[in-house]
Amino acid sequence: MRAFLLLTLFVFILCSSPLRAEKSVEMLQHFLKNTQSMRADFQQKLFDPRGALLQQSVGKFTLHRPGKFIWDYVLPYPQKIVSNGKKIWIYDSELEQVIIKPYQQMLSGTPVLLLENNVGLQDNFQLVDLGFEHKQYWLSLIPKSEDKAFKEIIVGMSEQGLQTMKLIDGFEQTTVIEFEQLIVNPPLADDVFNFKVPRGIDVVGY
Repeated sequence: MRAFLLLTLFVFILCSSPLRAEKSVEMLQHFLKNTQSMRADFQQKLFDPRGALLQQSVGKFTLHRPGKFIWDYVLPYPQKIVSNGKKIWIYDSELEQVIIKPYQQMLSGTPVLLLENNVGLQDNFQLVDLGFEHKQYWLSLIPKSEDKAFKEIIVGMSEQGLQTMKLIDGFEQTTVIEFEQLIVNPPLADDVFNFKVPRGIDVVGY
């Protein structure tokens, strides 16, 4: 279920000086406005409050705004999270189970809000400039919603686009997602985001 909460993706930055801060905001707004689809490899790591590595996984991410995405975890074990903008399928092949949830149910206070075309960042997040470091512009987004999955989302972007997401939960654990081989606005068919439940798999949900 933790992997499900990390979906999305998909996201961003500010910088310490007024000039860089203005550039960072423009980069974020440009990304959200002009990125309708994306495809990337990702590495995901979970750290405890002291910084010790707890989990590590790799996979592929595909996005088509609004609402369509695929988190395809390959290692250390396969898991797939698919959304067509109406339903979300969480498929665990080892458990031979698919959990199906309504898309809108999972939006509030999660990173998915960043991927919605109609979302105003200032309306949903408190934005804090974290400066420019390691060739990325960093921005802290603190959800204003009381019903939130993460207490803070930190995003790093470069001129090439989205590079890093850091998600801090209520237990002070941090999930770091780093995107590689990013392709912005590739052509994607809608049927890619409709998950077909394999035969013999248990279905939980609707």
